[in-house]
Amino acid sequence: MFAFIILILFLNLTPSCVCASMKSEQALIAAVVNQHAITERELEMRLDFAIATLNMPNTKESRDDMRYQVLQNLIVEKLQESSAKEAEIKITEKEVDKSLENLAQDNGMAIEQLKERFNAMGVKIETLRNRMRAQLSWARFIRALFGSHVRVSDSDVEKEFDKVKRILETDQYELIEIVLPIDDKNRAKSKQDADRLYVQVSQPMTNFRLIAQQFGAQSGYVGWKTVRQMDEEVARIIQNAPVGGVTRPIESQNAYKIIKLIDKKLAGQGAFRSRKMSVAKVVIQLPEDMSEENVMILETIVTHLKKAKSCKEFQQVGNDANGQTAIVEKQPMSSFPEPLQVILDQVAVNQIIGPIQEEQAVSLYRVCAVENPEKDPLPTKAEVKEGLEQKEFSRQAVRLLNKLMSTARIVITHEERKEDKRNVKKAESAESVPVPTHAP
Repeated sequence: MFAFIILILFLNLTPSCVCASMKSEQALIAAVVNQHAITERELEMRLDFAIATLNMPNTKESRDDMRYQVLQNLIVEKLQESSAKEAEIKITEKEVDKSLENLAQDNGMAIEQLKERFNAMGVKIETLRNRMRAQLSWARFIRALFGSHVRVSDSDVEKEFDKVKRILETDQYELIEIVLPIDDKNRAKSKQDADRLYVQVSQPMTNFRLIAQQFGAQSGYVGWKTVRQMDEEVARIIQNAPVGGVTRPIESQNAYKIIKLIDKKLAGQGAFRSRKMSVAKVVIQLPEDMSEENVMILETIVTHLKKAKSCKEFQQVGNDANGQTAIVEKQPMSSFPEPLQVILDQVAVNQIIGPIQEEQAVSLYRVCAVENPEKDPLPTKAEVKEGLEQKEFSRQAVRLLNKLMSTARIVITHEERKEDKRNVKKAESAESVPVPTHAP
């Protein structure tokens, strides 16, 4: 059974020192994975992160809904982290900083803006750093473990290069997905959880990429796929989805997949996100306490902005209202924050977007001009080789993680969902096999 459909074991926990620690600190430990504890503090911090990025109300009900899923993700992460640690894999703070910078750039922000955004959400940036550190250590561990086994021949590169040339004349779709394995013992609950998550991640301005990182090793960036490379049902839905659209949960390979279409390339054309956009922006700061008069003034400003007949007039109205204004000229769609790309992609030239509330301000955008994309150039053979190697490393990583999960000894110490409680008696009699101390 995969990561999220785990057996809850309450007996035979070793060594004895872990048992003693759990008895004395049971209120502080949420789960133990082999000999490694997941503390309640870790779980609560990750819950804060999940609630904030999903834009959910920070209520007891919301936290209870997310607790089980977040804990399962932490269990997988703990297995990955401990495996890398046993192999003496080390990640420097500079490497974590670089990953954070890349994430910020993917979302059209500087690193300081990303930190400010987390502070505004009431989430510690260290939570994200820990997640990044675990991902980096697992990736390096996989490369160290399987590096001598992954060999891509010149013949493999030539075949793939010819395949890429053919694919450039085929429709392609760039995807991110969240994979939620189905619990065979309670399929209705799995569907309910998937539907609930879809409602959250399909909201405008939701950062799907950041959320996908929280849902285990199978979730995250998929890359470019042709229709032939997708499951039939996934392909049917993706072909009809708008760029930036999020699919409802799709049942595929004993899991529910929620997929976001980041970009697409129609046969012989460039990517939609490579279109060059000229966009005007007006930001109106809001007082801390909005009175009825403030609301009326804001509504008047928005009305005048929407009546502007050009981007220049749009900017002038913003300046007259003491707003912050700017016009970006001929920037690739990919340079805008990903959530904004979703909205920009669905509007025509001279249409207004907004008002969108961003912390203590509202923003409005006007699309001034759009230049259609050019056909993508062929990748180099070195890039093709790197892609083939990465595909094989990913395949080996999934196989190893499945093996680690199947042999792991997992103890959940706090009360979980009611359906889990009903399985406690069965779990207590189950046989536990410890995970190997050295990677195979």
